Amino acid sequence: MTSDSQRRGRAGESIAALFLEARGYTILARNLRVGRRELDLVAERGRLLLAVEVKWRPAGDAFGGAGEAWRPAQRSRAAAAWLAVRATFPHGETRPWRFDLVTIEEEAHGLRLEHRRGAWSPAGGWW
Repeated sequence: MTSDSQRRGRAGESIAALFLEARGYTILARNLRVGRRELDLVAERGRLLLAVEVKWRPAGDAFGGAGEAWRPAQRSRAAAAWLAVRATFPHGETRPWRFDLVTIEEEAHGLRLEHRRGAWSPAGGWW
């Protein structure tokens, strides 16, 4: 059985994919699993490869907004997954790459989407 949060997560990934495609990105994979780890989206634009995390939260969520939902442990798991699968994409080991974050927040008048390019790096950088 799929929970409401899982359905919202899948819908958010679809919205993010459409948003990125409309801006010239090509989606190469969705929900790419590496063991117990998962990358929400893998995309490319030109030679650049991207691992994209998608977070959807209600505005004013007691635990913080969608941007704060991508916690350090999740970022570390995403990095490990990405390093494990990067070579499976054409010339993946030699192409430039980055981690992006797409946040979706529910507000009274609708959804607010933000694309944070280069949101995180395995060296620990954050924005």
